[in-house]
Amino acid sequence: MKEKKKTRKRLILFFILIILFLSIFFLSRITKNQTSDDFLFVKLLSNNSKESEEKTIIKAQNENRKEYRFKINYKNMDFKSIDLVKTIDKETLVYEKIAPGTRGSFNIILDSNQILRYKINIQSLNEKPKNLKFTAKRDGTIIGEENTLEELAESLTGYINKNQEINITIYWYWKYEDEKYTEENDIQDTQDAKNIKTYKFNISTIGEEWN
Repeated sequence: MKEKKKTRKRLILFFILIILFLSIFFLSRITKNQTSDDFLFVKLLSNNSKESEEKTIIKAQNENRKEYRFKINYKNMDFKSIDLVKTIDKETLVYEKIAPGTRGSFNIILDSNQILRYKINIQSLNEKPKNLKFTAKRDGTIIGEENTLEELAESLTGYINKNQEINITIYWYWKYEDEKYTEENDIQDTQDAKNIKTYKFNISTIGEEWN
């Protein structure tokens, strides 16, 4: 009789342990899922916040972007001198000069009263920082990425219709301490930042017959 009671107690204890184990297991799964959901929610919220911030920055840059207008005429050259400091993103401005970490952009706007092939030429007036890079976009599509404006200008050609307006945006950036930054970059940037306060260049446009 006593042996039966002991067996019954053992069985009861065994079932209690099983129930306790299952309770802990399912509770940990629920907690894990809840934590995962919370993490995804925070991550989603963070991404949305970042996207919103980026859109705000882009909008501000668009509203404040410097514009240079050129009239495309047959065999007539339109010409303008530009100082890169005038096109800088104010959020990155350092002591009224270009420096590592600064960036900016400007618009080249073309219009014509006839159908022509246009060509944009760019000529530097002084030395540029070696790590200063350029990107050109038309209608949101990249049409060129180069280390110099002279090289970039080779992509700035096309056709314009009568009464058409073409907007080409030039983005420039002087990267600083990114994932590809090296000691050599650091030495070059320090030297350029000391010797080059601004970067000036000429932009000219000319129209040719559309054959």
